[in-house]
Amino acid sequence: MPSDWRGTTFNNSNLLGRKVFSERLQALLVSKAEAKLGEPDAICADDLANLGNAEDYMRVATNVSTVYENMLALGRGMAPEHVFSFASATMPVVAVVLTAGGAPVHLYHGDAPAPFTAGQIGELAKLGGDLTCHHGSPVPSAHSGATVLALDTVVDASNGHGNAVDGIVGGDASLFITNTERIVPSSIMTVRKRMATPITTPAAEQALQSFCGLAATADAEAPSAGEVAEFNAHLQTMSGTVVNPSADPVTCSAGLPTIAALWLALEGMGGADILMCSTAYGGSSELTDLCLTRENLRKSTFHIQGGASFNGSIEAALGALAADPASLRPTTVLFVEIPSNPDQKMPDLAQLAASCEAYQESSGKQLLLLVDTTFAPASEVLGRIEDLAPELGAMVFVSMSKSVSRGETTAGALVANHTPGSQALLHASREVAEMLDVTARQDQMLRLCRNHVGVEERCERAYENMVLMAGVLRGAVKTHTGHDMPVTMVGPEHAAQGFTSSTFSFNLPAPAGATPEVKAALAQRFVDLLTEDAERFKPCVSFGQDNGLVYCTVPATSTQGAIKEEDKAQQAQGGVQLARLSFPPAIDAPGVQARIESACAAIYA
Repeated sequence: MPSDWRGTTFNNSNLLGRKVFSERLQALLVSKAEAKLGEPDAICADDLANLGNAEDYMRVATNVSTVYENMLALGRGMAPEHVFSFASATMPVVAVVLTAGGAPVHLYHGDAPAPFTAGQIGELAKLGGDLTCHHGSPVPSAHSGATVLALDTVVDASNGHGNAVDGIVGGDASLFITNTERIVPSSIMTVRKRMATPITTPAAEQALQSFCGLAATADAEAPSAGEVAEFNAHLQTMSGTVVNPSADPVTCSAGLPTIAALWLALEGMGGADILMCSTAYGGSSELTDLCLTRENLRKSTFHIQGGASFNGSIEAALGALAADPASLRPTTVLFVEIPSNPDQKMPDLAQLAASCEAYQESSGKQLLLLVDTTFAPASEVLGRIEDLAPELGAMVFVSMSKSVSRGETTAGALVANHTPGSQALLHASREVAEMLDVTARQDQMLRLCRNHVGVEERCERAYENMVLMAGVLRGAVKTHTGHDMPVTMVGPEHAAQGFTSSTFSFNLPAPAGATPEVKAALAQRFVDLLTEDAERFKPCVSFGQDNGLVYCTVPATSTQGAIKEEDKAQQAQGGVQLARLSFPPAIDAPGVQARIESACAAIYA
């Protein structure tokens, strides 16, 4: 297997989508059908690497999960793009329920126990779902206008599915769509990439080993209870709250399922008004929009692009909400990335805490300050908030596919501060995550437990590399243009407090006499020039990996795919879009510097 296939982020310059990747994979299998393992013409790692990538991030799809889905599809004579694996036993059904638009979904489970309890079905009803579980087998036309699912054991026992079902739920947490008019594959894909994940790479590798008659060596290890306890305590310490096993962090299979558990918990607790940045990570934004179809959640935004004031924008947005308290839900969530994504701005925490307290007093509503610390997981921000506003409910959200796991797995966590309200919400979120079965898998917890130690030092070294290369870039731009280009990054004062983000963003000055078309393409051209050096740079959306590679992206065309065009346009300066570079703890500094300088020379030649 190519080594790159085991990662969490993949080169985004050759993305194929699952359908085209599957077509190439099956063509390769046919072309090598006569070759046996060990023979010169047998499939090798280079053959697989040359296929390209199904998607660019593990939460969306991996090449390994897509190979596994091809195996499942071929077993039933189906198109691979109609087969979805999940790292969750319940999400194959929940995804169908949540995309049915409130229409009834009937699940037949034969003689097996019902996969959902009455209480769980009631919780799904709060989210707008209508699920009924039935013993026995489905009968054609028994549920006109409804979606019908059946467990694979039921379908296989009746020798086929005919017209009786719209989808088959595999015992291996898979969904086979047999009626694409009733169950739309693109809608299932959206739910899976925002609220769940495909099967993890170690689990898929183990399943493929078993399918091929090999010893199942993958996914064989699990962390000890002691290792998990140490990991939970470290998360709480890095977030700045006391170690409290009775309020252990909620750890899910990826960052977005973690947020989904929180949003759906709030939905079940009477609803919430969610205030977030208009240019926040696109996945967080689209997930929130997806959850807005439930009546009890409402989203509004604040804007920090360009010269907008971080604190001033938040204060104005909170004021607008407080002006109409009768329309507010019981809880208001202020969701803030610190530092901000992608422009790396920092708010004044004292002013932020004061704004939150003033909002609670003027609106009469509870406010939860939710801080995304993914860029700086060891910032201890909850402790700083407690010092400024001791009674303010606050939680940390952190995506751990970055610095915490060193890029070895996806995962996300919620950490509550000391307040009773935030801890109650943490417990409710845990219940939702367990119902959806999106808590972190065994292989994910193993990698988190083996890699979390030392994250503080790794972030510090990555920050130092970032500062060094920001200076290199500014110097190269000034040499060629005379322009003193600003870069947006965390400054030394905030870095000393633990906000050691490894990322900076910038808008390149346009070349003299450049046309609008040249300006619009300049950021991506610069990224392309950097990533021609594949030994030191990677065109990728993530950061925090400990692999010696500088990750380069233009957020407006990658991580912000779900953000409104008018909001992304405000990030551009002089017609040139924002670019972002993220640095690992160790780099080949002379080589990285040389590539940055040569790329600048090329675009300003």
